[in-house]
Amino acid sequence: MHTLPDSDDSPKYLREAIFRFLVRVAALNLATKSDENFSMLIHTSGKKLDHKSDKRPIDDVMNALSDTHSKKFESYTQEIGKIATKIYGPESASSILAYIMKNCDQTSTVIMNSERDKNVDFKSATSPAAMFTFVIGGNIVSRGVTFDNLLSMFFTRDSKHKIQQDTYIQRARMFGSRKKHLPYFELTIPEQLYLDWQRCFAFHKLALEAIKTKKGSPVWLADQRIAAVASSSVDKANVVLDKGEMTFPIFDYSSDIERILHGSNDPIGSLRRLQGKIGNDALPDYLIRYVQRILPNGPTSIALHPSSTIENMKDADKDKIERRKGLFGQAKRESPDALHHFKIFYNSKNKARLIYRFNGNITFLKNVKNVG
Repeated sequence: MHTLPDSDDSPKYLREAIFRFLVRVAALNLATKSDENFSMLIHTSGKKLDHKSDKRPIDDVMNALSDTHSKKFESYTQEIGKIATKIYGPESASSILAYIMKNCDQTSTVIMNSERDKNVDFKSATSPAAMFTFVIGGNIVSRGVTFDNLLSMFFTRDSKHKIQQDTYIQRARMFGSRKKHLPYFELTIPEQLYLDWQRCFAFHKLALEAIKTKKGSPVWLADQRIAAVASSSVDKANVVLDKGEMTFPIFDYSSDIERILHGSNDPIGSLRRLQGKIGNDALPDYLIRYVQRILPNGPTSIALHPSSTIENMKDADKDKIERRKGLFGQAKRESPDALHHFKIFYNSKNKARLIYRFNGNITFLKNVKNVG
């Protein structure tokens, strides 16, 4: 995965992603001694005019590589050689570059704007008909189109509003049915957009885990940038829209809870003991199971924060133990290595509520990749 600066849309990033795509196609075909077709999806905007801008870097690269007299031929081949050396080593770089030069005419660019485009062969995009197939996507790509042999994706299309969880789950079909090629797939995306997307899927998985318990309505999660579903689909009696925090039913608070939370170096064990104290509704099994599966940093992936009173929060509902802006504040500053944050808030009546917050980050994503 390659992350991009959130505020820089320089075309050089797309060009570099194209170079990496060419290198990966060549390396795979050389390794399998075949001439298989692959695709690269470019999704930067829903506007048709922007699609023409996305096509220019593709034409620029492929035209330069097919013309040895081009002013850019030498610089582009040097860049490709450096990328091939970095990914596959110097012993493979020359053969990879030679393969690209030999086959650079086997290219196709498909612009997918909408289903009404009668002149567009969608099949040649979803099942690539050329060795180097470039697909520039419009709104139709966001409707759940699946791409076979997708080897690279350049995704910079952000949302001006909340990221809608059901839409982004559907958009994931863009990643394609890559099968054996999955280990070679590359995503190029702005860091914040990827974190939003990754967190969206974490929320979705937790909702599915809640459904599996068969305890009634599913738990949908949302925050300032991620909406669970379209507002018209939300039964507001069953949905809590807060700041990425998962809340559970109120329970009776006692001081011995603090000894349970902080009396061990085994956070999962502490959560289990806490569950025995406050009940499965206040701390569900599915949440603990979910946390156990995602511990890239070991026990430090979990932060059990000291409990706090809600009485000092002027804008909080002290009886319901809720706050419109969320309760956690800057928990990740206190525990920068943690992904899973747990904290209890209580009121003057000794009633309390457990809050769970997931804080994904790029370090976490890299660690998960290394573990896998």
